[in-house]
Amino acid sequence: MGAKKVIVIGAGIVGLSTAYFLRKQGADVTVIDNTDGSNNCSNGNAGYISPSHLVPLASPGIISQGIKWMLNAESPFYIKPRLNRDLIKWGLLFKRSATVSKVDAAAKVLYQLTVQSQTLYEKIMADENIEAGYKKPGLLMICKTESTLKDEIELVTMAKSFGLDAEVLTREETEEMEPNIQYNMAGSVYFGCDAWMTPNVFMQKFKEILIQLGVNFQYNTQLEKIIHKGFSIEKLVTNKGEFTADEYVLAAGSWSPILMKQLKIDIPLQAGKGYSFTLPSPVAMPKLPSILVEGRVATTPMMHGLRIAGTMEIAGTQLTINERRVQGIIKSVKEFMPQFEEQDFSQIETWAGLRPCTPDGLPYIGRAKKYKNLLIGTGHAMLGFTLGPITGQMLSHEIMGEKPAIVSPLLEVERFA
Repeated sequence: MGAKKVIVIGAGIVGLSTAYFLRKQGADVTVIDNTDGSNNCSNGNAGYISPSHLVPLASPGIISQGIKWMLNAESPFYIKPRLNRDLIKWGLLFKRSATVSKVDAAAKVLYQLTVQSQTLYEKIMADENIEAGYKKPGLLMICKTESTLKDEIELVTMAKSFGLDAEVLTREETEEMEPNIQYNMAGSVYFGCDAWMTPNVFMQKFKEILIQLGVNFQYNTQLEKIIHKGFSIEKLVTNKGEFTADEYVLAAGSWSPILMKQLKIDIPLQAGKGYSFTLPSPVAMPKLPSILVEGRVATTPMMHGLRIAGTMEIAGTQLTINERRVQGIIKSVKEFMPQFEEQDFSQIETWAGLRPCTPDGLPYIGRAKKYKNLLIGTGHAMLGFTLGPITGQMLSHEIMGEKPAIVSPLLEVERFA
């Protein structure tokens, strides 16, 4: 019997990580993607590898806050009202997931996933000699008001209960830690457990390693039809011909539910659009990445400049850029970082990407129940880049008959069916 043949659908960080671990275990891997591979969500994000992100998107308080925000087109969280069955179902499940006990259960799983994924990144970079500006420790959550700082203390308590390095800093302590930026703030929370890198550089180098390892890439390949026979996938029909394998992995991010509808598999998921832009020579370059809490904006010092990212816009899978939302990000940066003025943003080129958001804020990782040779890895919301390696390792263990490192019913693919 020859090597196990696997097709991975999607060339984002989850797809590449899955291909990497499978290839390391001797599988014959083909990755197909409908783009040229340069512009998925894994390239334009804030580059955080964040164990501190323990609270899922669906958390108590986000509903009432979200309703206020929905009425403001520049707000950080916006759901475009539309009569769409999938969106309504997702919204109801989201509301049901936003309870204290569900959030606590989700946080335990997110802790395991994020910490193990960070370790895997460090191992991949050491083993494969990848230099992508990876730095640790540090992430600051900058709070403009005392009341927000008080709210964040809960997150610090939760992080510490898991043994993560987290502390509340006064304004003066923050300025000592971050001398380059004069933040308009009451204080901050410092997460020493977090790391960051330049994601597009990592993705490019990781892809080169995979090609050297013998992974076959098929770009600009549109998946037209998934042919199945009984309880297994038989082949994929694309604009570049047919592809067959022993096992199939769907890691197509926000497009996954559309593809799964062909197979009558229901994975509730909405695309959360985010924007980013990079200032090549900013007026001031922070030492540490920061989240401007009230503005829900992320800033990251990267190899080629300062990346600024933000917004969560649930409005379908279009990648059109809503200028009012970009203005909302710029407004937040100027409020929090007064060194930056309007003219600093005159030359920006805005990037948009779609984060696949599940109703409970936890990803779908594992086998589909209905088809014995189909696995799914999607729904990572804002943690896609953070969780790529652990997801890939879990899927590859499942395919190669090993016990995945993390097993939880909260990650099951058809938990909402």
